[in-house]
Amino acid sequence: MSHNTSPASILVADDDPQFLRIIEHHIRGWGWRVESVLDKTALLRRLGAGLPGLLLMDVRFGEHDGLEVLQQIQKRHAGLKVVLLTAFGSIENAVAAVRLGAVDYLTKPVDLARLRSVVEHVYDEPATAAPAPGRTSPGVNGVARPILGESRAIRELRALTERAAASDCTVLVLGESGTGKELVARALHDLGPRRDGPFIPLNVAALPRELVESTLFGHAKGAFTGADRMQCGCCEAADGGTLFLDEIGEMEIGLQAKLLRFLQERTFQRVGQSELVRVDVRIVAATNRDPIEQVRRGLLREDLYYRLNVVPIVAPPLRDRREDVPILARCFIDRFAARSGRPGASLSGSALAALSEQAWPGNVRELENFVERLAVLYPGPVIDESAVRAELGKSFTAPARPAEPEPGVLRPIDQVEYQAIADALATARGNVKEAAQQLGLGQATVYRKIKKYGISV
Repeated sequence: MSHNTSPASILVADDDPQFLRIIEHHIRGWGWRVESVLDKTALLRRLGAGLPGLLLMDVRFGEHDGLEVLQQIQKRHAGLKVVLLTAFGSIENAVAAVRLGAVDYLTKPVDLARLRSVVEHVYDEPATAAPAPGRTSPGVNGVARPILGESRAIRELRALTERAAASDCTVLVLGESGTGKELVARALHDLGPRRDGPFIPLNVAALPRELVESTLFGHAKGAFTGADRMQCGCCEAADGGTLFLDEIGEMEIGLQAKLLRFLQERTFQRVGQSELVRVDVRIVAATNRDPIEQVRRGLLREDLYYRLNVVPIVAPPLRDRREDVPILARCFIDRFAARSGRPGASLSGSALAALSEQAWPGNVRELENFVERLAVLYPGPVIDESAVRAELGKSFTAPARPAEPEPGVLRPIDQVEYQAIADALATARGNVKEAAQQLGLGQATVYRKIKKYGISV
């Protein structure tokens, strides 16, 4: 059994060379070392030579069943952290893998922001104690990635989260983009009685609208073109654990009625099937919109809002807890400097003060990205105030627009759409969620338009 582990490295096992190249490119860009293998033989050989800090492996690994490979790996290399990759059509396989000991799973096509979040969540866990099957290792106060800060707002948030976690009640997490709503949801799971069950996150905004119902409830064989077998959905996958519905305000009004019935009865029907399926699931939902305003505008069912809003928890914006900025910034610089092979790098006192002066409209996520940029661009042992102010002086620049038509000439719809998206991204400083909210579009739609027009974010 090998115990020679490289804690900051990632091994990706997939039989698709193009997918491997794309994933390797992004993981390296985030500061981790990464290797890849194309088949089971190469995977076992590589693990025998030394364990990575994390293994990303496809559930359908060539001709092999990823679940069987996972069991073999666990017998030979106990303690290795594995995240499974799966298509939407095999979510139940991924959940079975989680119950066998995988720490998490990702659906294909992989959402890069979600991939990064999962990898960071794994690496932020303490190095001691291997995780129990079906869950990640507990960290500070039983939470793998604690909610950092000592402001009054954060102390109250942690206290309310701990109280709510002890029960099985439905929780609605409110807050602007980047405030850490998923962090709160994970804390509710890790601190609660369902901690040994699966934690299944579903970002409603990141899915094409036509896939939301099938992903949520599953589908029967023959329910639609390509449904060659019965598949379970996230509600079924979360049985015995927690289902986290992020960006619930993006759900279509018709599907909200089915979700309401599920919340009331904990039963649902797979798409194309009349049989009722019963599960035991805790629901945590989140939104970055004002739910009262959404109800008023007819975008959120009032009865669904009241069913979700049993215990509301508000994640405060960073501008309301600026005293937490130095704590967060120190944590981020330690993490990113270690990844870059520069342990011990730090921010000077004046640099931290300069960071604390900012409003950070993108909240903790914006601060985290900013500190990562500092860690990459300024190699000195101490990053000072001048570096911070130099980077703060740089603003997001929208890509060049197509040439404007002559006055009185109608512009093609693509040009109008391009300009609207570019302007929204510039106003939101590159934050796609905020840009989507300004435009009144789903996040998934904005991502598709960004790809269509080649807009750089």
